[in-house]
Amino acid sequence: MPNSLIRLESVTKTYTRGGETLTVLDRLDLEMQAGGYFALMGPSGSGKTTLLNLLGGLDQADSGVIEVAGEDLTQLSGGELAHWRGANVGFVFQGFNLIPVLSAFENVALPLTLTPLSRAERRKHAEFALELVGLADRMHHRPRQLSGGQEQRVAIARAIATDPKVLLADEPTGDLDRASATQILELLTRLNREFKKTILMVTHDPHAAEYAQSIVHLDKGQLGRIETNPAQKNFFAQFAVDPDLLRDVPGDEGAARGPEGRVHGQPHQLHHRRWPGQRFGAGRSATPFR
Repeated sequence: MPNSLIRLESVTKTYTRGGETLTVLDRLDLEMQAGGYFALMGPSGSGKTTLLNLLGGLDQADSGVIEVAGEDLTQLSGGELAHWRGANVGFVFQGFNLIPVLSAFENVALPLTLTPLSRAERRKHAEFALELVGLADRMHHRPRQLSGGQEQRVAIARAIATDPKVLLADEPTGDLDRASATQILELLTRLNREFKKTILMVTHDPHAAEYAQSIVHLDKGQLGRIETNPAQKNFFAQFAVDPDLLRDVPGDEGAARGPEGRVHGQPHQLHHRRWPGQRFGAGRSATPFR
């Protein structure tokens, strides 16, 4: 497949439990294009989360080839894998995984401490990420002061703060009500369409899968069908008449919006914005988030 960002060839992953060997992924072959938005579906135990962990370098396959962003993860040492993961992958979890004693800003800035960015550059990256998800006015709030939807938006800001090539989302709307879930799905759609982020989202929810371009089905560790999603939500259809609305982002629940896209009196002028500073990591371009 041309322009493939992810390629798996004959990938097998097993676990041993109680003396029994369980095959979670069985000689899996899969390719995904750069810039795609994929929903990964299948029954419980089909290997969805295991696949996500392998693609994110959190676990290692027993055999096979796993290429992500031009790197064969099966050939990297632990230290090399950690460096690659920090530069290329952002994770979004069902349970948010925010540190409760840190503010939204501090949660987002935390992974940036592992990068070569200066303190001032880390601040710019974190502030921009929070602005992008519509929480510039909540950056000093701690998780307990935020709604569930706002917490997940902080988690997404943390995931994109390093400007990764791939976002891996494991049931990102599983703990949210429908209105908050829709905001999160629309935000992911915007990151894919406007900022060209490749997204792989594990979900059991057909409503969530409607936002993806392609739906990949797993069953008993093997690839089922891959279908182009005819029901994909056309999130940007509303912008056909007024492109200036692209400057807005999903805002706080119940927030009033004016013609300038203001939320709580703060303008969101994100259209044509670029990520501050320089990218980091070997072989990355100097101007992120084009």
